[in-house]
Amino acid sequence: MKNTEVEMDITDINAKGFGVGRINDFVMLVNEGLPDDRLAIKVVKAKKHYGYGKIVNVLKPSLHRIQSRCPISNLCGGCQWQHCDYSAQLDFKRRIVTNAFNRIGGIENPPVMEVIGMETPWSYRNKGLFPVVPSDGPDGFAIGMYQARSHRIVEFEECIIQHPAHIKLIKTLREYMRRHNVSAYNEISHSGLIRSIMVRVSFSTKEVMAVIAVNGDSLPGELDLAANLASAGATTVIINRHISRSERVNVNEADFRTICGPGYIKECIGDIWYQLSAPSFFQVNPIQTKILYDTALNQAGLDGTQPVIDAHCGVGTVALYAAKHAKHVIGVDIVPSAISDAQKNAALNNIENARFICGSAEAVIPDLLAAGEKPQAVFLDPPRRGCDNALLDALITSRIEKIVYISCDPATLARDAKRLIEGGYKLEIIQPVDMFPMTSKVEVSCLFVTG
Repeated sequence: MKNTEVEMDITDINAKGFGVGRINDFVMLVNEGLPDDRLAIKVVKAKKHYGYGKIVNVLKPSLHRIQSRCPISNLCGGCQWQHCDYSAQLDFKRRIVTNAFNRIGGIENPPVMEVIGMETPWSYRNKGLFPVVPSDGPDGFAIGMYQARSHRIVEFEECIIQHPAHIKLIKTLREYMRRHNVSAYNEISHSGLIRSIMVRVSFSTKEVMAVIAVNGDSLPGELDLAANLASAGATTVIINRHISRSERVNVNEADFRTICGPGYIKECIGDIWYQLSAPSFFQVNPIQTKILYDTALNQAGLDGTQPVIDAHCGVGTVALYAAKHAKHVIGVDIVPSAISDAQKNAALNNIENARFICGSAEAVIPDLLAAGEKPQAVFLDPPRRGCDNALLDALITSRIEKIVYISCDPATLARDAKRLIEGGYKLEIIQPVDMFPMTSKVEVSCLFVTG
């Protein structure tokens, strides 16, 4: 069946943004396919029960299909839906969440609300991570974003979902590498110097952080690099020592060295200020982050009298946002630099009823509960893999009154929801918030209450 060309109708969308259709009883996943498309496709991969197809021709376009504003959207892996009307994207995301709770959570008619979208879904990303790799081109290197499902780099002059500051700093790094003949990192030979540039922008202060990941301890002409990045808008420049073969970024503070500026930027969500260091996690869409946190706070129903735990607090994001509405807050996170930032952020906002503990949520929180801590509300905002069973079981055993679960992965959220419901909780509301326009990703805030 591979390499054959067939015609087919797209009838659905999946969680990774592929259009879904059938050839007889064989399921096909088609990149850039939209529900109600009639397509001519080429089968590029065929497994036992499903395959992947590439569009050869759009025979009858979906009513949701529009002209993409991005000239490389069919190559770059950053967006799946530049060619889809934005209102339809929100409907598809609600469908993705509903399907996850149906299929994985075993929940019929889950209480999924309409997705809260953006008024202007462009230039919303405050952070971008751009790989630097060897290339056959005249520079000998390329800086950009990975092509979908590959390690090939797509270079670009503009990106309509990234903040414009990102593009300026990529251009500046490219010019520096040419001037100093600096090599790109080769993952096969584990040679070469520069691995990536991460840019993070504050929408509140306009501060810009640039982090250069290096396969070594230093770069030639570092002061020249810092000066040029500063001229292009960077307010702080940091070298990240990354000498392991793993692509995973090391969050050890000792591996980050500031060569320009204070080593952090500040961002404001609502009336809370956050100081952000290089390795700390922060939501990539500050406009929608306020909506997400307001939603979570409203679901928790805090009135100033309740003790609260934030199980994955990062730099103190939800914990500090909730502190003014709680008796006291305990934040837990496994990343030391995040806890350090959270403590600084509490002081920055004159918040005295919040304390932070470094450790895994599944280890720290069961111990807190066993020691007599009695939170009336717990916020969960775990990594994409979801919560550890030990944490969920401890919450179930302690009969925490309210659990507000924030997730960027509907599948693992639905899995954990099933465990909470089986443990006696009732799922009150599921509120999706569109943090990632033009992609199939969606953030969700759910409220669970004791039954």
